Amino acid sequence: MAKREVGEINAGSMADIAFLLLIFFLVTTTMEVDAGIGRQLPLKIDYVGPPPPPINKRNVLEILANSKDELLVEGKPTQVDELYDIVMDFYTVNKNRPDVDKNMPNYQQVTIPKCETEIAALQKLVEQYPDNKQYASELEKWKEKLKLCQSFPTNSYSEIHKSAVIQLKNQAGTTYGLYMEVQNILKQVVNELRVEACEQMDYPDYFELREDREEDQLYISNLRILVPERIIESKIDR
Repeated sequence: MAKREVGEINAGSMADIAFLLLIFFLVTTTMEVDAGIGRQLPLKIDYVGPPPPPINKRNVLEILANSKDELLVEGKPTQVDELYDIVMDFYTVNKNRPDVDKNMPNYQQVTIPKCETEIAALQKLVEQYPDNKQYASELEKWKEKLKLCQSFPTNSYSEIHKSAVIQLKNQAGTTYGLYMEVQNILKQVVNELRVEACEQMDYPDYFELREDREEDQLYISNLRILVPERIIESKIDR
């Protein structure tokens, strides 16, 4: 009986199929990317106009993380687990009664007449200095504050002093772990205060708000006015 020859399998197209599959998976697969910390840096502008007033020390909370991974707040050694209360006090201790703590910023009442006065003054400055972006930016902020005032039954609200800022300094040897711990605490305080503001204003859940949704943009804008996140970061070598 004659032997039947087994035909060879044509594998010529296998390489093409494998190549197409590789391209398919490269195109369709998503990769996890570490997200950075969102910080909006101020624009460099050529200031035209009267010199700004000096900043009161009580309106600046200085936090230093040194090269030994030690935390100093206002020059005093501080444990990381103590930072939350300090930052929360910075935001809230003088909110209901002024000068409860003279080392922390006061709050000021923003009313419709005050907004209208500021808007009128800034409009004149914008006309006088059309190339000054700072005046134009301030004008838009006061217009937003006016809308916020109008949303309150009392036509006014209380906001932290406009110069209140948290200054975070890091030495060159500061570890990333300590840096992230400090950042998490700062963000935690802001988030908790904005959640509280949402409840008081009868807004949707703060963590459900999205900037890409038009219906949420007014909520987010108002919350940034009521609980501003003003953090200045700098790196020092010594």
